[in-house]
Amino acid sequence: MENTSYIKLFRKLLNSPIFENEKALKIWIWCLLKATYKERIQLVGQTEVKLKKGQFVFGRKKAAEELQMTESTIYKYIKLLEKLQMINVNSNNKFSVVTVEKWEDYQVEELKDNNKKTTKEQQSNTNNNVNNIYYILFNKYKKQIEEQPNKIVQIISSMKKTSDYELLTLEEQDKLFYDLMNPKKE
Repeated sequence: MENTSYIKLFRKLLNSPIFENEKALKIWIWCLLKATYKERIQLVGQTEVKLKKGQFVFGRKKAAEELQMTESTIYKYIKLLEKLQMINVNSNNKFSVVTVEKWEDYQVEELKDNNKKTTKEQQSNTNNNVNNIYYILFNKYKKQIEEQPNKIVQIISSMKKTSDYELLTLEEQDKLFYDLMNPKKE
């Protein structure tokens, strides 16, 4: 697998139960990094294994080597991630195929596919994405405020706790707050 692609890590991971456990967190991030970002065939012995996006071939011995943990620890935490519905494990008597649930949420396709873009183009795209986030948040919370005008403070407080809100600059956050607090009469 190439080492030139990226994965996303969302700040909401800070609120995940695995964040408090360094072994679980290490194994989770390892799973994200091991998962293939494109469909491919992998040979396991003489068996061809067709991997879809977000999957990887898993063996406890190899994982224990790579993660510098015991096989029993790896097994215990893989089962925990499966129980938390973060991964799905399909096993046979020789190996397992692990599927990262909601893989597309962790893969940054646009970075991988557009490596040749100039810095200026990337900055322009970033600005457009942030502007889109601003308008998405504004429209969503404006609608909520219109439906429940007596709960404007609670609605804006809940908006400020979202990961999308954190992507905005301080100036954009201030503008969004002002625009929601002082809606223009049409």
